[in-house]
Amino acid sequence: MSDIASGEQLDLVARRATAVAWWRDFGVRLALDVARVLVLTGVVALVLAFFSAGMLQLIVEARAQENLSLATIFPSPVELRQAWDEHQTRLLQEHIPETLWETLAGLTIAVVLGLTIAALMDFSPLLRWVLYPVLVVSQTIPIFAIAILLILIFGFGSGPKIIVVVLFCFFPVTLSTFTGLQSADPELISLLRAMGANARQIWVKARLPAAMPSFFAGLRIAATYSVVGAIFGEYITAQRGLGVFLKRSYSSFRLDQAYLAILLTALLSLLLVLLVNLVERLALRWYYTARRRSWRGPGIY
Repeated sequence: MSDIASGEQLDLVARRATAVAWWRDFGVRLALDVARVLVLTGVVALVLAFFSAGMLQLIVEARAQENLSLATIFPSPVELRQAWDEHQTRLLQEHIPETLWETLAGLTIAVVLGLTIAALMDFSPLLRWVLYPVLVVSQTIPIFAIAILLILIFGFGSGPKIIVVVLFCFFPVTLSTFTGLQSADPELISLLRAMGANARQIWVKARLPAAMPSFFAGLRIAATYSVVGAIFGEYITAQRGLGVFLKRSYSSFRLDQAYLAILLTALLSLLLVLLVNLVERLALRWYYTARRRSWRGPGIY
């Protein structure tokens, strides 16, 4: 009887300890959930406060302007067509080719540089530890100051504008590619190791293909930045380019020409993004054919 009583006491103590541990874990989880909700609520409230304050300031300043109407802000399509007819020859022969050359050259250098840096960081933890903070710090430096410094060093040719495009574009390519390399399927890597593959074969067969969708996602972002970077460099100082055309339009108070330059910039960016999408479709046919056609289809797969 004493053994049975001792067993029941031990069982009772164990159940009590389990209950205490469960309630303690429950309290910790509840506290973490409450803290998470409070933090998210605070962030949302802060975003809404800044949004409301910013919109209120815009509305107040817009009402303070005299004779403010859509006609004074946006030119009509007829005015845009007249501006295009007036400057069509110079735009097609001088400004657009110059901007397009600087954009494509800088974007190409940024892609090669981004892929190289991402591969180096993926191969070496030491280089990752050294290069990653440098990449982040490089994006905190004002591009305007760098552009002026490059012009003072390299002169007024296309070189400084190409470097500005590289500074705009290489960071999203590098970060997206590195993230894709790090997100390779660990089960596939384990399978290749079990089959005797070395580090180079694993990188080529598993890690690099897994990074390609992320690489093209970063390349699309870089393609949209590239035209803006070229125009930004031309806006500071240049002889030809859409940035020069935009600057002269502002100086002469020609809003129709300024909107025409903005429209051409948007069209060039759109064409580059479409080109990136086309290359992605051609290069990653295996990726798009393996994807499900629709997640709304019947069945569990």
